Amino acid sequence: MAEILYAPDQDQVVATNAWAFMHWLRTVAGMDLEDWSALQRFSTERPAIFRAAVAGFARLSDEAQRLARHGGPREGLVLRTTGGSRLSFNRDGISRNEALPAELAAPLGRLWPSATLIRPVADLLLHADLRPDDRLLVVGPAWPWLAALLEGTAIILAAPAPTDLLAIAAEEAATVVVAPAPLLAEAAFQRARRRPDIGNLRTIVATGGPLSPEGRRRIYTWVKSDLMLLARTGDTVWGNPLEPVLARPPATPAFLTPPVSVPPPR
Repeated sequence: MAEILYAPDQDQVVATNAWAFMHWLRTVAGMDLEDWSALQRFSTERPAIFRAAVAGFARLSDEAQRLARHGGPREGLVLRTTGGSRLSFNRDGISRNEALPAELAAPLGRLWPSATLIRPVADLLLHADLRPDDRLLVVGPAWPWLAALLEGTAIILAAPAPTDLLAIAAEEAATVVVAPAPLLAEAAFQRARRRPDIGNLRTIVATGGPLSPEGRRRIYTWVKSDLMLLARTGDTVWGNPLEPVLARPPATPAFLTPPVSVPPPR
């Protein structure tokens, strides 16, 4: 029997974007998808309809658009450096491309075709379950996580040492953390006398693949006992926000990725 590390309750499940998306499909298109596997199959068996549904659900315009489509004074992007400095940009500042580093000014300043955005938006909304009021802490490449700006999510880009990861998550009141699996495993191994206050943290996404079973157990022992632990790399994901977290999660295709067919042995 598979070892369950954490199981979201029904209230948590129905609060996810994935559940809302399936309910929306049932209401507007008469499509009754039972679970995550059915949702993934829908994306590969009827990709054009899936893409149109994601665009409608996420309210993506047919026209090319910038990632920072939400303006206003609210904080939208934070840059944390290894030296401890913190640069903050509100949504109006991002839209005007003010004082942004060159590597961020280019993707944030360009117009993105809607068709290019559908896949990352599907991944971010449905798998990572990102929401407008989230604060997303990203360690590693900024793309595709910058696309979360489309939904109003605040993004914190950082390059912390393992000992600093949870402290920065606490300082930034992060609700979702994205980081390489080895960094997460090392951060979970730290046993500080005073644990950072990460009460806001809801989800951790390991990049490059899942943590080992022991590393996943340590997350629940030393980091937080009631969070969703996911993983992804390329076109493969481990876990989803609708089902329990397993110590040894199976690898499954990401959206719009057909399952790999293995030829039968001769």
